[in-house]
Amino acid sequence: MVLILSAILLVLTNCSSQTAGPAASPPSIPADPSELVKQYYRDVFFRPPSTGLEFLYFYDRPTFMRQHRDEMLRTLEVVETAELDSMAASFTRYSIGANIYRKVVWLRKVDGQWRVSQKTYFSEYSDDPGADWKSEKAKPLLSRVKDWEEKSKAWW
Repeated sequence: MVLILSAILLVLTNCSSQTAGPAASPPSIPADPSELVKQYYRDVFFRPPSTGLEFLYFYDRPTFMRQHRDEMLRTLEVVETAELDSMAASFTRYSIGANIYRKVVWLRKVDGQWRVSQKTYFSEYSDDPGADWKSEKAKPLLSRVKDWEEKSKAWW
């Protein structure tokens, strides 16, 4: 979390010191949830720090990602995407050597198109997990997510 906040702060600081220009066009975003999740892993989650952010290699996670990124991407698999109203949970796995890592990527429908959700945790004990779902409908999915991620050997 500290790593992400540090990177965001640095990017915002660099952006604010530059003159305003035309807005960047958004990248091509796949409509298929499985392809969206794979692109998210490749372009965001497993992305190595860019020029000017090399200081992030002082942290363990970026160093680990740099060392194993190719294998992680090569073995990445979206096993299932379970949709629930305007939210979805994509169950993913990848491996490094004999270790299998499992993670869930949350998606949200925005204007009829799937996007990766920045909210990554929903409590099954909350009265209203997900805020825009009916809690009783969401609890079985949240339980599956918890079981899936508990099987992972991830240390980060």
